[in-house]
Amino acid sequence: MDTQELKKQVNELIGNQKYDEIEPLLFSYRKKTKSDNDLAVTYYLCAVYKQEKAAGQPVIFSKISSVEELMERYTVLKFYLRRIDFDVADGLEEFQRFLIEAQVSPYELLRDIDYCVVHKEKVLKAIEGGLPEKAERALPTVPESVGTCAGAESAEEMCFIICTNNPVYAQECIHYINHLNVPEGIQTDILTVEEAKSLTAGYNEAMKYSQAKYKVYLHHDTFIVNPDFIKDCVDIFKNNPQIGMIGNVGVGRMPATGVMWDVDRYGMLYEQHVYETELLSNPISPKLPYMEAEAIDGFIMITQYDVPWREDLFTKWDFYDCSQSMEFIRRGYKVIIPNMKEPWCVHDCGFVDLKNYDGEKAKFVAEYVSGGRCK
Repeated sequence: MDTQELKKQVNELIGNQKYDEIEPLLFSYRKKTKSDNDLAVTYYLCAVYKQEKAAGQPVIFSKISSVEELMERYTVLKFYLRRIDFDVADGLEEFQRFLIEAQVSPYELLRDIDYCVVHKEKVLKAIEGGLPEKAERALPTVPESVGTCAGAESAEEMCFIICTNNPVYAQECIHYINHLNVPEGIQTDILTVEEAKSLTAGYNEAMKYSQAKYKVYLHHDTFIVNPDFIKDCVDIFKNNPQIGMIGNVGVGRMPATGVMWDVDRYGMLYEQHVYETELLSNPISPKLPYMEAEAIDGFIMITQYDVPWREDLFTKWDFYDCSQSMEFIRRGYKVIIPNMKEPWCVHDCGFVDLKNYDGEKAKFVAEYVSGGRCK
């Protein structure tokens, strides 16, 4: 049975109100379930169903009509909770209205807090007592029409470039960008690229379009939670003209396998998988302002120089980040990971699709590792 057929069967069980059969079905196809975000979330939310049923409350599966609708519900709740967690919630009224209209039970709310939240006590306190007062912060000068890096040619411009196929996640990514502190004299723009042939092609298109000196290439499921992100990046670049690109996680030297996670990765990141948000932390020496890297992870890549992305070589969605790191180094620039005190980002990555991974890896190894490193 393929994934789509399994989802169809789950939807039939939901439609026929045979909720007790959902978890056994998914467990019997656990390999398929664990490789698909929607099915994995459905499986783990079966625990909520059992708690609600035991308490005699309306159950979660009775409030939706399909796996797709369940994922929409889960995503909305996850986004609200994370906004509270990282101080980018614009009040609680909309969130509270959602809880009532969607009939979110305490069991579902607490389970999603366990999955999606870093600072759990803080979020629970905010839900119970309201958000604390926040000082006014300068908002970025983002054009009303997202996707137009409107021709400001100032050297003090930062453009956030999001290559996306999911408008819901893209808008949430933009929400976090819109809540960053913007230093005086800095302009910001946001550019989204849709229907790209590959990540390298999409990023090349955006790079050529934007005149910004500083460019932030990020996944639509990357949420910047460091409010001073812009200042921190600009300060690094201004103090170090040789630094061409900044990442948040990376390796000092790529292993011969061409697989970044075959060796120690350094940096800091909150990474959310389906059922947990974990801290990835392997900090560099406190004596160093940054660590030079041979490759950085592509969930966020910040540049102060334009280097073409190798769309001639990488035609899918893998190894664009390691390749771009090597291309910067070939040109004599440094690629670095700053000495972060706390993670700058949350990467809501779920399960990663690796169907094209091995083919792209072979290209990377041939071009950069097998006698060709930084040539």
